Amino acid sequence: MSVTSIMEAAPKLAEEWASQREDRQNRTKADPADYQSLRELGFNLMAVPVEFGGYWEDLSRSGRSLCTVLRMLAKGDPSITLSSSMHQGVLASWRVPSVPEPFNEGFQQQRKEVFSTVADGCWWGTIVSEPGSGGDTGLTRAACIPEEGGSLKFRLSGQKHFGSGSGLTSFMTTRAVPHGETAPDLFFMEVRNHPWDGSTGLKLAAEWRGHGMKSTNSHAFEFTDFPATRIAWPGHQAELMNNNSSLGGISFTSVIMGVIDAAMEYSRERLKANLARGSRLRSLQQVDWTMAEQEAWLIDQAWEGAMRVVDTGTQDRRVMLMCKENVARLSESVLNRLCRIAGGNSYTWYSPLGAWFEDVRALGYLRPPWALAYDNLYNWSVES
Repeated sequence: MSVTSIMEAAPKLAEEWASQREDRQNRTKADPADYQSLRELGFNLMAVPVEFGGYWEDLSRSGRSLCTVLRMLAKGDPSITLSSSMHQGVLASWRVPSVPEPFNEGFQQQRKEVFSTVADGCWWGTIVSEPGSGGDTGLTRAACIPEEGGSLKFRLSGQKHFGSGSGLTSFMTTRAVPHGETAPDLFFMEVRNHPWDGSTGLKLAAEWRGHGMKSTNSHAFEFTDFPATRIAWPGHQAELMNNNSSLGGISFTSVIMGVIDAAMEYSRERLKANLARGSRLRSLQQVDWTMAEQEAWLIDQAWEGAMRVVDTGTQDRRVMLMCKENVARLSESVLNRLCRIAGGNSYTWYSPLGAWFEDVRALGYLRPPWALAYDNLYNWSVES
């Protein structure tokens, strides 16, 4: 198995999922069989460094292929693709090759342990967001108390939501404020084999009921003295996350790219079929189709521009965020136009367009959400 074989097989899996589209768009829960299919594809290893048995080399050599596979898979099922993209993003912190002394020995041991879980078949996810934080991790209120005799072993308490992949992941990363400190740090938790009734400190607060991305299992939980392990370079979560090089944002964007690809392909086929039968678009529909094609082209150019930055292996958070926000805005416009062209049929669950319209809306709410993202873009514009 290799990255090349994954990229060759991914469209076939997406086609299989697309053949089940009506059923999948009506699901409200994730199917563990889909994660197994991704595991058999080798997708779970794309975020694991080569030295630990995976396929990740560095950003310039691995970033585009990862995002391209996400775009391919999302044409078949955006929900499962989005939830699995979290796995690729959160592992970035441990792709840092080394940290300063005296922490490096412990960090290397933790890296080995983390990536060995993936080699064993485990999936990772994240549950960082908290009610009332607006997506700003600096406003994290969840607290961690250290266990006796374990420098990195803590007990976490607090409310968290948007835990994509809940029930399918074995481990989840989060942010919490260590006891005696003021800034949140990075932690991870082993969540497999824990009941959700609160008996072991993990209580389901609310099941995911999203208008879009309906089967991501992005549940909300309340944690009470739940075991958590701190990152082995304490107090440096910002530097570790910077190793992601904003790949998280462009990964989310790549999922939405797949939805746009599927929606445009579906609409173009229907348009051609109608024209062959002698049916003609009305004036507004003609304008909407022409504008949808233009906006889809702009979306593709924005994604390709971000990919070219990824290809250089450099960090440019502004470019990545500009891409994400432009794709978020234009994607809603494209799907709105395609729905108008299709007419009232798009307002039903037996047309995929209405579901895709809700799916693309997710991008604006994904980290960083609209308000925080525009704060960042504004600040960068006036500081440059």
